[in-house]
Amino acid sequence: MINFEVKNDEGSALDDIDETVRMLVKHISWGRVDEAVKILENLEPPKIADVILRLNSEQRRKLFASSDLGNVAPILARLPDEIIYEITLIKGIDDTARTLSRLPVDEVADILYKLPPKVKIELLRVLPAELSHEVTRVMKFPPESVGGIMSIQIPVFEQNLTVGEALDIYTQKMWLGLYDKHNCVYIVDENRRLIGCIDVKTFLTKKRDLKLADCGEKVRVYVDPFSDREKAARLAIDHDVVEIPVVDFDGRFLGVVSLDDLLDVLVSEYSEDLLKYGGFVEAVKGSYITTPPYKLAIRRIPMLVYLYLINMITGGIVATFENLIQRIALLAAFMPLLADNSGNIGSQASAMILRGIVTGEIRLSKSDMIKILMKEFATTTIMIIFLAPLSFAIGFATSYIATWNVLYSLKIATIVAAALIASCYVSDIVGTFLPIILAKIRIDPAAASAPLVTSIGDVTAVTVYFSIASALFKAST
Repeated sequence: MINFEVKNDEGSALDDIDETVRMLVKHISWGRVDEAVKILENLEPPKIADVILRLNSEQRRKLFASSDLGNVAPILARLPDEIIYEITLIKGIDDTARTLSRLPVDEVADILYKLPPKVKIELLRVLPAELSHEVTRVMKFPPESVGGIMSIQIPVFEQNLTVGEALDIYTQKMWLGLYDKHNCVYIVDENRRLIGCIDVKTFLTKKRDLKLADCGEKVRVYVDPFSDREKAARLAIDHDVVEIPVVDFDGRFLGVVSLDDLLDVLVSEYSEDLLKYGGFVEAVKGSYITTPPYKLAIRRIPMLVYLYLINMITGGIVATFENLIQRIALLAAFMPLLADNSGNIGSQASAMILRGIVTGEIRLSKSDMIKILMKEFATTTIMIIFLAPLSFAIGFATSYIATWNVLYSLKIATIVAAALIASCYVSDIVGTFLPIILAKIRIDPAAASAPLVTSIGDVTAVTVYFSIASALFKAST
């Protein structure tokens, strides 16, 4: 079960972020951008990401134009594609390159992966030559592979060195900031083939005259750079390690996948699985908060259209027997379409919200709830613009084929489309807020959302459907 901390004492994190956003918006709207920049620069990096996501594009443009991005740089790789591209356009290639040059190689690669090819090439040309070379080495691997997320600035020494010699090199490079976060020192032969490792604490306490070859431990688990990154995460869990070495097919050491990268992988992979469960043919990348409604709609429409096609076949079969039953019974042909549609829309909405809650992107605050409600209303409206005419056409075509009565078929089609519109809005609202309500009362939303959303959606669809039918056909329910 997932536990949620909704409210703390006076200085709760939720209220603090909302208050910060309000202050930034106020200063920016009053033309006091310098004051807004000072507020941003005094924030801790994790909080900056939450704040940036809750500003609109124009507010971010004014803020970034006056900021040197010093405090934003550590969280750049965590930001959605569109915001990173936005920052690049605002600051220009040269300023962006200066910011990237202060980051580890793997983070620079993560950021460049999110940018259009032309911008990526321009940045690689402007970055310092050594950094550009290292980043290019990482980026030759697919972004979803282990090589695409590995850290390459890791302490690695040849086996014939003594501990003392290695320590002198290690200390100097640490002072220069040439190493990424690491837990082990790696030992290789003259061909850079990995032969062992030593955890840093042990390395610092070994006798200086010992050979590295005599004090290293055999590497228990490693992975090649072209393996799926989820494989590395699973290996880390199975073997209870905090980083996994990456070696090529000849056994040469390339880098490591560290704990923070593994955690990002797990969040990303399980988020995608959750979205697929909700009926998304293509997973939504990046931030829910900043994704435009039309993009959400585009990713949610395909599964719904598929359901319409399947139910059109089912409805057509039932409709062929219309002469054997009472006239109003033809409405039953469209019940599966409406029931499945409402259940699927509700499940999609709950999957998106549940993902945001679990990853911490969506906070159970009043301002986030308003943003979510507005975004879901807009998303549903866009979907309805596409889906309502399609459902009307399906209703008319199926009814006309069965009865050859234009007026009768128009009534049926109107009922189907109207019921679909109503059930779409209700199911989306239920699917959106049910996980939030369950989280607030400390019930695991993942365990209860899907069945509840489907059941409520079905009841809503059937009720609205037959109420409209009764009004149009002057029939009692």
